[in-house]
Amino acid sequence: MAKKRPNKIERERLATIGNMPCYACFIDGREMQSEVHHIRSLKRGSGMGLRPSHFDTIPLCSGHHRTNKISVHLGKKEFEKRYGTELEILDKVNREIERCREEADIL
Repeated sequence: MAKKRPNKIERERLATIGNMPCYACFIDGREMQSEVHHIRSLKRGSGMGLRPSHFDTIPLCSGHHRTNKISVHLGKKEFEKRYGTELEILDKVNREIERCREEADIL
């Protein structure tokens, strides 16, 4: 089955997330280029083999995403202890995006 292409609003979300610095690096006082991490959560209607929403995405560098010992794919327990759960991070990222949009509307 072919993957469905993201629509315009989904592409905007993916671009916004991709342009943000890595959340975990930012918490550690660094700014690293991020890639988009899709959150898989049975509570939110996705899991293994189920496509997650493009709106359930957070910015993580390749290390915190998939290659470091402390990453969402290789060291999830330690990652969550240090940075919070993926859903907690999603909430913070969404609030930051909203804050920036409101700020842009004021200017």
